Amino acid sequence: MPKINIDSSYGVIIIQDMNAVHVDERYAQIYGYNSAKELLTSIDSFLDLLPAENHQIATQNYHDIVNGTLYPRGHTFVNIDRNGREFTVFSVDHLIEWHGRPALQVTVIDLSALVEANKRIREKDLMYKRLITQSGQGIMVHREFKPLMVNQACVKHLHADSIEQVMSLSSLLTLIPETVQQQAKQHYQDIVNGVAVGSNSVVENICFDGIHRFFNIYDNLIEWDGEPAVQVVMEDVTEKVQLEKELAFKASHDGLTHLLNRSAVQEWLQKHIEISDQLTCVLLDIDNFKLVNDTHGHHNGDLVIQALAEIIRDAFADHSGAVGRWGGEEFIAFLPSANEQGALQTAEVIRSRFAERHFNDSTHTFSVSVSIGLAESSDCRMINDVENLIKLTDKRLYIAKSQGKNTICSEG
Repeated sequence: MPKINIDSSYGVIIIQDMNAVHVDERYAQIYGYNSAKELLTSIDSFLDLLPAENHQIATQNYHDIVNGTLYPRGHTFVNIDRNGREFTVFSVDHLIEWHGRPALQVTVIDLSALVEANKRIREKDLMYKRLITQSGQGIMVHREFKPLMVNQACVKHLHADSIEQVMSLSSLLTLIPETVQQQAKQHYQDIVNGVAVGSNSVVENICFDGIHRFFNIYDNLIEWDGEPAVQVVMEDVTEKVQLEKELAFKASHDGLTHLLNRSAVQEWLQKHIEISDQLTCVLLDIDNFKLVNDTHGHHNGDLVIQALAEIIRDAFADHSGAVGRWGGEEFIAFLPSANEQGALQTAEVIRSRFAERHFNDSTHTFSVSVSIGLAESSDCRMINDVENLIKLTDKRLYIAKSQGKNTICSEG
């Protein structure tokens, strides 16, 4: 069979109630219009773009797909554009939502040159398979997660060695993390049963090189070799996902210590305080920190803050809750369901470890201490009165400072 070369450029039209509600510029050009706006203002109905003998078939096709009685599939037909040029179009239908209502998205490609060069090729299913095989987008077709077709772009996305390597998989589920395999199975059933139509989502896959990557996938129910199957179009968005995670982390974490920032701690309280039966608050403040900065410089002051943050993070690692930098040299922790004795023991670990830590400037070795205040929500009149809990904890921190610093106060 001769080699088929297909220009992968395509046009898109969206049809609702047989009216063209959206077309892109490429679609307008295929049909002889200068712009999408010109096309939309020149026709009264989508049928105006089709030969009269195709009107009934097109109308029936639209209603069957929208009503769920016909699987979306590829079509080839001969058309005449507004300038009288006869051309052959290959189209693929997708059922979507447009402004909250069902609509038909039709992707078309002008196959005139292809038909002219390959006159003996007539089977539209073959043309469809060749088209997606040579697409620059990663495309695969599977049935019950058994791959039926993958193109070279998909092989590249999955970092596989060859199409044969991907096709040899007994199940594509081996590329999906175990924690979401059941979700993937349910999603497949939703597509097959028509519950999920033309869905778009970002998924995590384990590629053939063992690296976890993220893909934006569009999957849709199609007919393949006369039976239902799922077509997946995929795009690698790993860098985008990682960037979004980094931005989210920076928005919620303190840049110097990488603990939660004050806003993130307050957001945590808003989400959790109503369901917490018990809440312990711990406030920690570095003693004589201004003197540290004045004597040893702000760079060493930052190192002191980072050192305490590291000790706090390790000490509270086994506690659920929120731990953050409250401001300046002050840190805060909210521990749900923690008993006073356990919180005191953890606070003592932090105090002693920090006191034992030594720092060096250009000429001196020095150490720093921390004072800690601790209070439970049961110490307040109302168990969910966070504002008063913080005030009480701050009061006890002040007592610890007044008692000579480098100490812990949980009463008073």
